[in-house]
Amino acid sequence: MPVNIQEEIESLVREAAFFVEAQGEDAFPMFRTEGRFLYDDIYVFVWIVRAKRIIRLVFPPDNMGEDIEITDMTDAGGTNITEMIMKIANSTKGEGWSEPYLWKRPGENIDSEKISFIKSVTNKGKMYVVGAGHYLK
Repeated sequence: MPVNIQEEIESLVREAAFFVEAQGEDAFPMFRTEGRFLYDDIYVFVWIVRAKRIIRLVFPPDNMGEDIEITDMTDAGGTNITEMIMKIANSTKGEGWSEPYLWKRPGENIDSEKISFIKSVTNKGKMYVVGAGHYLK
């Protein structure tokens, strides 16, 4: 595990975003395969913006959670995760860290605090949101 997990996740997301920007959805299989973009409880996720709808396209912990609308996704504490992440994606910088939110670790049924690094990219006129995060405890 790197000394600074936040720097590692920023690097991971920027690399994944580079592939999405260059290859579009052809890049997605590498995010679902154990290795650089999927290890321990860290994984890259990808959303697409379709007008006012947000669709989760890549969610390696549970492929049943892919290709679903998450426009108003909230955590157990009532935080609107989608709104928070889209605010970062639509910011001038187009990237940044989220505030803490509650999310289940892969393979667990209890919520833990998590933060995610987000970066927005465009491929063939489509806006994608690429992210990965880590659990605070």
